Amino acid sequence: MSDVVDARIIIPAARRGHKGGASARAAARRLRWALVPALLLLLWQICARYKLVSLLVLPSPLQVWQAFGAALASGTLATALGISLQRLATGYALGVALGLALGLSFALSPLVRKLLAPSFWFVIRVPLLAWIPFFMVLFGIGEALKLILIAKAVMAPVTLNTERAVRSIPAGWRELGRLYRLPLWLSLRRILLPATILPVFTGLRLALVQAWAVLVAVELLASSSGIGFQLSMARQLFQLDTMFALMAVVGVIGFLLDHLLALAERHIARRFGGAA
Repeated sequence: MSDVVDARIIIPAARRGHKGGASARAAARRLRWALVPALLLLLWQICARYKLVSLLVLPSPLQVWQAFGAALASGTLATALGISLQRLATGYALGVALGLALGLSFALSPLVRKLLAPSFWFVIRVPLLAWIPFFMVLFGIGEALKLILIAKAVMAPVTLNTERAVRSIPAGWRELGRLYRLPLWLSLRRILLPATILPVFTGLRLALVQAWAVLVAVELLASSSGIGFQLSMARQLFQLDTMFALMAVVGVIGFLLDHLLALAERHIARRFGGAA
């Protein structure tokens, strides 16, 4: 009886100790993650406080925070972000659809690979900025230019990761589907999807980071709206406090987008028994 009582006392205590240790490790990771930004912020404040760099060139953190509040209160920041995120969602969806279709085709059809792969490699090896003048001649600086450039940036990592994921499926798994005479849709659901979804998600995350960077760049160069355009206007008007505030917003949005996909990846890993 005493052994049972001891076990009932010891096991929960051990579990609490394990959870406590995990919490401590998580807190330590967060502290390490925040250490460098905190040091940079401190250095920035010192430079502003002692005027080591002119405030006209490097505004103080307080000035940047006030500029952020002003942009938020005026509604210009929300409007610009709404336009940019809508462009991002549309171009990203288009690029993902093309990338998945090409990746599956390259992996499953040798004929399609022979016909399209050389052109695909040529397109993705030309730097994205080199395409901008050509696309501006074709499409102007309207929405089509942004969407095509985003889709082009997204297509490459999604295509490559999808093709590699499908090709890495063991031949025995495919043979098992043929042995049980599974219909195509059931083979895709039961074999192809669980085996490839995590590698494909790697491509999706990389593509999202690239898509956000490309969107901001093209809005800086050829746009009359969006967060990149607001950045360009702040630079031209020499409103450097606003420019720094918008740069911080761009960084935070990029981090949050990647974090959301990382959470989705971990959920899918638990669902299919993989490791993200």
